[in-house]
Amino acid sequence: MGDLENRVVIITGGARGIGYGIAEAVADQGACVVIADILEDEAKESAKKLGNGHLAVKHDVRKAESAKNLVEKTLEKFGRVDVLVNNAGVGPNPAPIQDLTEEEFDRVLDINLRGVFLTTRAVVPHLIAQKSGRVINVASIVGQTGFAMIVPYAASKFAVIGVTQCLAHELAPYGITANNVCPGIVETALHTRVVQQFSAMQGQTEEEGWDYFRNRIPMHRFQTPRDLGEMVAFLASDRAKNITGATFNVDGGWEMH
Repeated sequence: MGDLENRVVIITGGARGIGYGIAEAVADQGACVVIADILEDEAKESAKKLGNGHLAVKHDVRKAESAKNLVEKTLEKFGRVDVLVNNAGVGPNPAPIQDLTEEEFDRVLDINLRGVFLTTRAVVPHLIAQKSGRVINVASIVGQTGFAMIVPYAASKFAVIGVTQCLAHELAPYGITANNVCPGIVETALHTRVVQQFSAMQGQTEEEGWDYFRNRIPMHRFQTPRDLGEMVAFLASDRAKNITGATFNVDGGWEMH
């Protein structure tokens, strides 16, 4: 038996990238996975790849009604929810502050921060009722130390870490933990686009851009979605029952606090 045998784990943005790496890791530990993603067809395909017994639900984290529907569909199939992983998010469109539009700022905060709030608000009453559960938020290394030209993204991730600490205090009396996982540079389509944009802005080739980021990592290698998944699987398990309000970097040593 795995550490998460028969536990119900909702993963927002679970259809691909880091989200799917998390889905694979928790499924391998016996969890019943709910892949919640705005990309409905991809979510269904990803749930199928995990094997029998998992669920895909179309979910737009920007909408409260969608969060309510997600919880209803989860309870309808499994009768409970044990773990919420708030992974859904968008990356930055790098730009200096003077060129940053209000629309771009609002877009990033709406998904990366308000989305965490809406989904968590819908799930938490059920965790409280059973007096157990886990909330695991995917933040970022730039949610701890800022980086040039990504003001909305860094702001959203700093805020997610703060929200998680508040939840840790608020939910502890009910036996519920709340923690952050912070990816470094992960080999996904999202990070590839960001590296391409940064490289172009600095007059570098894409290869030079990847080298720039790699050279900032003490372990000198990028992370994989499964690396993040293993940390989430640990935090979702009973092995982490006395860990709450913490932030864990999975970044090869980029951040060291």
